[in-house]
Formats: sequence, C-alpha cells, structure tokens
Amino acid sequence: MIAWMMYATLVSIALSAAALAAERASRVRHRATRWFWLGALVGSLVLPVLMASVSFHLPGMLRSGAMRPPIVLRDVTSIPMPALLVHLGGGQPYGAVDHVATMIRGGWMAMSLLMFIVLIAGSVQLRRRKREWSERTVCGERVLVTSEVGPAVAGLLRPQIVVPAWLLDVPERQQRAVMVHERSHLDARDPQLVVLAVTLVALMPWNPLLWWQFFRLRRAIEVDCDARVLRNGGNLGEYCETLIHVGELQVSRIVLVPAMFESCSFLEQRIKIMLAQPRKWAGLTVLALACVSFGMAAFAAQVTPPESVPAGTGHIVTLTPSVLDRYVGYYKVSAISRVVVTQADKGLKFDISAQAAAPKPFYAVPLGANRFAVQGQPAVVHFDVGAKGRANRLKIEYKGHVVLDVQRTDKAEADRIEARLAARIKAQKPYPGSLKGLKLLLSDPDNGAGMSAGLARARVQQRASREAYLAKLGPVQSYAFAGVNRFGDDVYTVRHAHGTETMTLVVDRHGIVTRAFRYR
Repeated sequence: MIAWMMYATLVSIALSAAALAAERASRVRHRATRWFWLGALVGSLVLPVLMASVSFHLPGMLRSGAMRPPIVLRDVTSIPMPALLVHLGGGQPYGAVDHVATMIRGGWMAMSLLMFIVLIAGSVQLRRRKREWSERTVCGERVLVTSEVGPAVAGLLRPQIVVPAWLLDVPERQQRAVMVHERSHLDARDPQLVVLAVTLVALMPWNPLLWWQFFRLRRAIEVDCDARVLRNGGNLGEYCETLIHVGELQVSRIVLVPAMFESCSFLEQRIKIMLAQPRKWAGLTVLALACVSFGMAAFAAQVTPPESVPAGTGHIVTLTPSVLDRYVGYYKVSAISRVVVTQADKGLKFDISAQAAAPKPFYAVPLGANRFAVQGQPAVVHFDVGAKGRANRLKIEYKGHVVLDVQRTDKAEADRIEARLAARIKAQKPYPGSLKGLKLLLSDPDNGAGMSAGLARARVQQRASREAYLAKLGPVQSYAFAGVNRFGDDVYTVRHAHGTETMTLVVDRHGIVTRAFRYR
C-alpha cells in the first residue's frame, strides 16, 4: 500500500511538471491554461489505478487469427520505480492481513469523508447566507449584494454573482469591468470546474501534489478569465485599475468560489501576465516547453507500478469473467490425478486430486497474460492458450522450477480418473515396483537414479536436513506396507534403531519414484 502511494505521488510529480510546462507555453501564446491543471488532477487519480490493475482485449477488427491474451497496461511501462521506493521491509504472502495497509485505507477513507462533509456543510451554509443577501441589478446583471463579501460567483447548480455593497458606489466603468469579469466566470462554468476539482482532491486527500495542482488550477481560472475579458474588448488600463481597486477594498471572500481578487502577490502576477508582450524566439520557447510537457507526461505513463504480490511473481490485474472462463476446466496429471480449475471471485480456484503437496484447493489471482499468482506461495500458474481461445495446457512453477505440466482433458476422462483413484484407495494394494522404490529411498543414494527429476532436485536441496533427520533415527531395522492414503500414495511404516517413521511414495508405470515423503 505504501509503495503504491509513493508510486501515485511520483506520477503526480511528473504530471504536475508536465502541466506547469504546458501552462508556461500557453501563456506565451495567451491561450487557456486551466485545462492542463484539470488534466493533471484527473491523471494523478486515474493513471496510478489504471496502470496497476487494468487489462483489455483489442477490438475484433484489430485482431487477426486466434484469440490473443489481454493487454495489461502495466506491461507496456518501461521505467521501474527505484528499489528504495518499493522494498520498504519484509514482504508477506498475498491475501494475508496487512494491518498497516488496513490502517492507511481507513485513514484515507476518513479524510475523504471529512472533506465531503465539510464541502456539504459549506454548501448548506452558503445557501443560508444567500437568503440574507439582497438582490439588485448592476450594469444589467442580477446580483446579490452583501455587506463585505465579493466580488465572486457563488453556487453550483445556479451560480450567481455576489458583490459587496461598496461596489454600488464606485464609478460605472469599474462596475462594468467587475460584471464582465464575473459574467465570464459564469459563461465558462468556472464554479462547476472548481467544485469538480475539489471533489477530485477529496478522493485522494493525502497526496500533496493534488492540493498544489488544485491551487494552480484556481489561479489558472483567474488568469484565463482575465484573458477572456481583454479578448472580448476590455480596456487593459481600466481593467487593471479595477483589479487594484477591488484588492484595496475587499475585506473577506467566500472559500472555494471564483473570486476577482485573491492576494496582492497573485494580483501583481496577473497584471504582469496581461502586460507581457511576445518576446524574440517565442516560437522556440513554446516548442521547447511543449516538448518538456509531453516528455513528463510520457514519463508518468511509463513509470512501472510497484509489485502487489510476492517479489518475482508479477502484479495483480483485473480480468473479466469471460476471459477467466478460458482457463476453466479439467487437466490430467496422471491416471489417478487431475486438476479442476474453476472461477472464484476475481481469480481461479485449483483443486488437485491425489497430490499430498496440495491437500486442499488453493486460489490464484491474475498477473496478466495467462499467468496467475498462487496466494500465499512463491508459485505461478501458466496457461498455454490454443487457437480456439481456450487454455490447453497448465504449468505450475514453484521457486523457478516447473513442478506440474499437464494437458487439458474433458469431464468424462476426469470422472474416470476419480473412479480409478477411488478404486485404488479401496483396494489398498501397492504399486508394482513400490517395494523396490522404498529400498532405493532407504539406501539414501547420492545420485537421482530411479527417481524423477523433480524428486532428485528436491533431495539435493534437502540433503543437509535429511542427513540430520536420519542420524537421529539410526539404522533401518524393518519396514512394512501400511496401505494407500487418500492421495493414492503407498504408505510404509519404517522402524529404525531410535524411532519409527512413515514413508509415502508414488511409482509410475516405468518403476520411477515420482513422489516421496517421510515424517515421524
């Protein structure tokens, strides 16, 4: 959770830089700038979510041949986050309760809820205050007159111009300048834009870059309004004089509404922008700033989201039920073992029979194109999809090694596999070659002759612990067949000089020991 928040902040920084460069370029040409900041706000919210979780299929007209795997937005990124921002401590299995993340989410929701409550309360208070204000006509505009608030535009559904009482006593040319300014806000729907922006900030209130983008948007709205007034025939000198006069007389203002005056420093900046003249090499300046803006926006889109599952497995994405359905079905492991794959929540459920390593069903979440992460284990499930758009092969990779590689089968064969397993358990007879396999394991050979590659590799990895285990038991004295367990394994009781152990094993039709467990 913390890593994703840092990723979202990094994306916000890049988009803020892109919007700032685009704003500077537009001001050179006296073009509108507020849309860049609105885009930065939307992008800072949407991009981290989309890049971390969304996948999609190409439209049919753009596809050729077989059904292609979904395109995962995260897979098209190319700039990994620095390790310092991702590895903030020991990881934990996917699906385990992360108390820190739970606390962060709770705090996030509380902050957002509080902001919405404040916004609603402010709206209710504004409606009550508007009832106390008198209505007048100034320069042909219906306005609300207050004792000291304004000039501003207040309201969401039906915004109205609000002016202070002292405006009625100023020269008509200044009244007209104020009315033109506020009317421009109304025509451009700036009040609604401010409400939309503050709502976006409330969705991610912990991100300081969103607050800065909102601050820049508020200023861009006023600068754009100044440009519209002058573009529609306003006199530059009279308009600047009016802004200064309003700044000197304004006592208070309404929070979160477009106002003609905000601060002396910003007023000075607005006047400088209006008085600015095109400079030499302005075209090259615009081109350079535009390139910087596009570059930073591309950087934001290319930053790779942090991993949401154990390192080395991949990232979680969302797949539709129709896409998940391509993997559902039966897969044959052996004559007595099969895999049943079904949909479960937003992932897949795997039920493997006759496998002691998977005594109960396990779940996996999608990582992207035909890949799923097993919850709670460093394992990944891979599917091979055929020409008809359905998976025909399933592979399970555990710690970098393929531990299961099976083909799809049909329900009839899956039923026969279940019947053979049930018959074997009922008969309670050992595999042909089972006793030979037991003696091979009891001799504890250094090589893997007579064993499957997976079993031989596991014995090499467990050699030290196995030798310590056998040293405590001492030499073998006797052994006896004890039956067949629920997984179809032959079970033997082995007596040693210092204790007794149980061994289970599976032997294939070629006499190769494919699976073995020993425990006390």
